[in-house]
Amino acid sequence: MDRQSAAERRGRRAGLLAIGVLLFGMFGVVAGGAQEAGGESRLDRAFFCRFGRDFTEVITAPARWDRGDLLTLAAVSGSGLLLMAFDQEIQDWAQGRRTASSDKATSFITHFGDGAVLLGLSAAVYAAGEIGHNDGLRKTALLSLESLATASLLVWTTKVIVGRARPYTEESSGSFHPFALKSSLWSFPSGHAAAAFSVATTIALQSRSVFVDVAAYSLASLAGLSRIHDNSHWASDVFIGSAVGYFVAKKISDLNRTGEKRTVSLGFQCSGGRQALTLSIAF
Repeated sequence: MDRQSAAERRGRRAGLLAIGVLLFGMFGVVAGGAQEAGGESRLDRAFFCRFGRDFTEVITAPARWDRGDLLTLAAVSGSGLLLMAFDQEIQDWAQGRRTASSDKATSFITHFGDGAVLLGLSAAVYAAGEIGHNDGLRKTALLSLESLATASLLVWTTKVIVGRARPYTEESSGSFHPFALKSSLWSFPSGHAAAAFSVATTIALQSRSVFVDVAAYSLASLAGLSRIHDNSHWASDVFIGSAVGYFVAKKISDLNRTGEKRTVSLGFQCSGGRQALTLSIAF
């Protein structure tokens, strides 16, 4: 037990170090291309007030969904249900190809979706922004924190309500125990995938570098896939968890695009025998 705990601690530290090295390298690009905040981003009372506002907006967003949002929900839900129909086959395929080397690799990769590691990363990025007087880094860190916390709360609430059995329990992929209080019955959706994509999406939306986007989403995807490999989640769990993380982060980032709102309107005027087509763009 002690040896296993020590190994887990080393793995977590290694995960934090790796993410730090990889993403701090990318933040060299983010620092120069991050979207400008409307004001100074600080971990202060104003942040927590904004956090409460953003959280409320995310939770109540379904009441304001339009047709496009409903179509997106239908597409994501339909894809999740389709994956769910093949969950057992996908899991059997993944487990049949596990090796000692792949186990060692995923024991490290899974930390890319560890909430504690991502929280540490956000803190480190915020500290870097303070030291370098870079508000772009501070804003990225604080939005990552908001997205991570909000997505995690939504995911863990859903886990308890749905109560889906994890693959390692050897129950079927269609085994559900609503309002279960055992972690072995908290498979849907994947918390690691939601956490990884909430932070990755925030980073991608705050940068203007394709390299940063690809790297962030690649790390998040690896974290999600590692959960299937490790027999901790079904493929549909990972897909839905990733979608939750992505859309929560996108919503929170959109709510904080101060000074960047733009509107485009197209109009047609017809009066006194005169016709005109007008295009208006407001920044």
